[in-house]
Amino acid sequence: MEKVPFIKMNGCGNDFVVIDNREGIMQHFDLYKFIRRVCARRTSIGADGLMLLEKSNKVDFKMRYFNADGSEGEMCGNGARCISKFAYLIGAAQKQMQFETMAGIYESQINGENVKVKFPPVLMKNIQLNRRHDFGQVNDFHFAIVGVPHVVIYCDDVDNMEYKELYNLGKKIRNSLDVFPEGTNVNFVQYVDESNMKIRTYERGVEDETFACGTGSTASAVISGLLGMVKSPVNMHTRAGILKIYFNLGKDLIDDIYLEGDARVVAEGYILPDAWK
Repeated sequence: MEKVPFIKMNGCGNDFVVIDNREGIMQHFDLYKFIRRVCARRTSIGADGLMLLEKSNKVDFKMRYFNADGSEGEMCGNGARCISKFAYLIGAAQKQMQFETMAGIYESQINGENVKVKFPPVLMKNIQLNRRHDFGQVNDFHFAIVGVPHVVIYCDDVDNMEYKELYNLGKKIRNSLDVFPEGTNVNFVQYVDESNMKIRTYERGVEDETFACGTGSTASAVISGLLGMVKSPVNMHTRAGILKIYFNLGKDLIDDIYLEGDARVVAEGYILPDAWK
């Protein structure tokens, strides 16, 4: 029987199927179909996304990230923390490592149960503050590309925002291709104090709310810093826990950007044919 070894991980509630593909065990699969089916909840393993760890001729390894809908994403912050821990556990990297993504080269380090990922600098030209567009219920927004595109919208009470409202508004903004040609993730953020914010995210590719989004938390913290609302580091309170974001605000760019949080291995085994056929 054909079977694929995997582990299941989650970072702050963002869950992933992770596969060691250094020997090319996935080369004969139609990845789009395989990933859509394996990530389907209830009928298969279920996950927010799937990651392949592959060889790199530049750094320790290459991270390939796929959304649950089968599309390949440029980067995933919580996924990056999980695959870093996976790489360390299988001996593909030491506690301090570098890895390749579609969004560039990233660095990470293992700190006990936590993993801290360093992002490349974000240029100010990739950030848009205080923008307006008629999305129906919302007109004011901010936008940043932090590996992937993110809209940030401030709310008075994120915790009590109805799921249906978040889903419908997130979906509408995510699919406003006249404003965001590549689509976008959508973050609903609430200010608590200069060191704490609450956040909920509608993720592109998952096409739903997720328990946490690393790049969304990073984009929201950086934008809030630029608006003078918070100071580094910022605790971003997601639905599944706290992500800590560090950053340094410069004139033309934001650097020393770090995302820190837990990365947990919850299961390992084999994906069997009924999971993808």
